[in-house]
Amino acid sequence: MSYRRKEKSEDEVPASDIPAATGITPSAFTPKPALSSHSTTSKEALVARWSEILFSKLHWKALLSILLFWIVLIHHFERSVPCSAMKSCQWNNWEKWGKHAKPHRIAIIADPQLVDAHTYPEKPWVFNHFITRISDNFLHRNYKFMQSYIDPDTTIFLGDLFDGGREWKDAEWVEEYKRFNRIFPQKPNRRSIRSIPGNHDIGFQEIDKKVRDRFSAFFGEPNDYIEIGNHSIVLVDTISLSHKDNAINADAKEFLRTIDLKLNPQMPRILFSHVPLYRDNQKQLCGPLREKGDPFPLQAGKQYQTVLDHDVSQKVLAMIEPSVIFSGDDHDYCHIKHKYTFDGFEKEAEEISVKTASMTCGVKYPAIQLLSLHNPYEAGKRQTKDSPPSYKTKMCYMPSPYFALYSYIFFIGGSILFLALIFIAPKVLVSLVNKIPLGGSKIKEDSPSSESRWKFAPRLQKAIVEGIEIKRDVLAFAINTFVALCIIFYLFGVYGTNT
Repeated sequence: MSYRRKEKSEDEVPASDIPAATGITPSAFTPKPALSSHSTTSKEALVARWSEILFSKLHWKALLSILLFWIVLIHHFERSVPCSAMKSCQWNNWEKWGKHAKPHRIAIIADPQLVDAHTYPEKPWVFNHFITRISDNFLHRNYKFMQSYIDPDTTIFLGDLFDGGREWKDAEWVEEYKRFNRIFPQKPNRRSIRSIPGNHDIGFQEIDKKVRDRFSAFFGEPNDYIEIGNHSIVLVDTISLSHKDNAINADAKEFLRTIDLKLNPQMPRILFSHVPLYRDNQKQLCGPLREKGDPFPLQAGKQYQTVLDHDVSQKVLAMIEPSVIFSGDDHDYCHIKHKYTFDGFEKEAEEISVKTASMTCGVKYPAIQLLSLHNPYEAGKRQTKDSPPSYKTKMCYMPSPYFALYSYIFFIGGSILFLALIFIAPKVLVSLVNKIPLGGSKIKEDSPSSESRWKFAPRLQKAIVEGIEIKRDVLAFAINTFVALCIIFYLFGVYGTNT
């Protein structure tokens, strides 16, 4: 027996001695590990066990309460409040033209200034992402309700459509252009004028002609006029007009030189400009509707100037002879009157600087401006100082963005605190519920068993605390808080807008 074992041992050839010519490698003789069905079963069992534990930790009544509360809260701020704000601005509430009048109605939107990477460059990516989403939702939601409830015939934007538009390369610019159109989609059978550039769109002291031409190629001619509601609406690119380079200012200057020949002399003229006209801010005060208490700023800096130069302002007034001017840029409301001389006669024109519609431009109460035009046409008759007013205008406030935002933050904290009371400090919750003045039996605070439930309590008290265990459960708190936050953010997605 021992001989045979020895003989067999001597006949064995090591794998390393097998000639390479045979085409057989040593690895071919390496045994493969057997599949372990036991290992797979153990992993599945472990996953199933943890799933069962996590599922058992969910407090369905608490989560359902949070779900219902947040549905009511978000619906209030994202639907009811905007709807109420727009209904309060409806034309019939303030126009008062007369029973058979058919006015042309205009909504004016100033400085939406979409938040982008250039807005808060020093802030982290996460901050910029959330601010962008919140701001986009605010603009789109209000625009959507404005178009539904106010339903203007024409919507005019006063420039600064973007924040960093003058900085972008073409590829980035096109993507932001698409984003702008998602936030402010054009309504069928309604006119939308978006061609007035702001300093954030093309610059001011330093203007790249390619950047300016790109803006006008996508949004339209920046120097233009249109007759609507028996009024001449005149759009002027006053930024290019103010520039020293003839290659930049030539189009605006030529437009001003010839505009009087193109306009109907019988129709009142309304001027739209991004930059306000020059004024004496100590004498020409903005009025009580201005949110900021300080005078209108007269200053200039890198790529901005708060008012046009005096000579440019007087030139615009004399050549267009507007009844009223609407401008943007300042972000706050300002209503003043300009005096100017034309053909030896002293004339007067109102100017309204329209409040920004954005929540990120330094005002607490964003707004749009509504303009109603009614000028029954009589051939051969030109409007004079003694003629009845042919336009009426009103500032329409958007819902307060910060009250809603602070409310969301407060109630997110409240929802987490509610879950903490249930899982971390249940005795505190019981004590608080016991103080509800409903009469009846008190809820038992101490129990020798973690499985104890409170069976004797008034109906509301029982509804609040039924299913709560006396012992602390940090894991359950973490799981339920995570699920609650997922529910809240999901609801924001449902009620939010696809921008």
